[in-house]
Amino acid sequence: MDGLKGWRRLKGVAWLGVVLALALLAWNAIAGGGAMASPGERSRILTATGQGSVAVETSMAVIRLGVVLQGETAQSVQQQVAERSERLVNRLKELQVSALQTTGISLYPQYDYQQSPPRLTGVQGQNSLQFEVPIARAGQVLDEAVAAGATQVESVSFRADEATLLQARSRALTQAVEDAQRQASDVLRALNLSIRSVEGIQIHSEGSIAPPVPLAAQADYARLEAASTPVEGGQQTVRAQVTLQIRF
Repeated sequence: MDGLKGWRRLKGVAWLGVVLALALLAWNAIAGGGAMASPGERSRILTATGQGSVAVETSMAVIRLGVVLQGETAQSVQQQVAERSERLVNRLKELQVSALQTTGISLYPQYDYQQSPPRLTGVQGQNSLQFEVPIARAGQVLDEAVAAGATQVESVSFRADEATLLQARSRALTQAVEDAQRQASDVLRALNLSIRSVEGIQIHSEGSIAPPVPLAAQADYARLEAASTPVEGGQQTVRAQVTLQIRF
């Protein structure tokens, strides 16, 4: 009997400890000013998306030009295109252009479709090159390229240098964050609420760069003025978008 009474006494003490522990947890939750958030508090999240945009001056010209020739046979045309292209490449290297690369090689027959059946009139060959050069030198390089054998200027576009673009990305992201915070503050202020914390951040891109607008596309250089070709750059826009999840 004494053993049974002792067991009951021990069991009662254990239950008393559980009750005290639960009471202590409840007190801490109340005294801590909401340390244990209720389901309703956890769902009080406002999502705001901000935009940032920074315009920068361009400093590099991206030039794409080609050697386009026509002849009677594929072999003769290909040989002539190769010879001119080699002279052109060598001259561009002497001019110390950057990012020089071949962007296309083509050789295809040409037909006179006014006749039936169409009559083969010859072969056209093309070799396209792309390179970059500071805008201040772009006109001179274009003139030199034509003198070395280029027959067609396919496009000229402009971009800012990498250091400038990196700085612009950073500024655009900062603008996007400030824009999102401003939107959230305006909405919550109208509801007599305030921002408590930022719970999530999403960068939709590191900073998208609007592609430069080409100066010319598929333009024959012969149509340009014979004098030294003036080339003026413009501005390039870097954009960013950031979404904030804000607890209120």
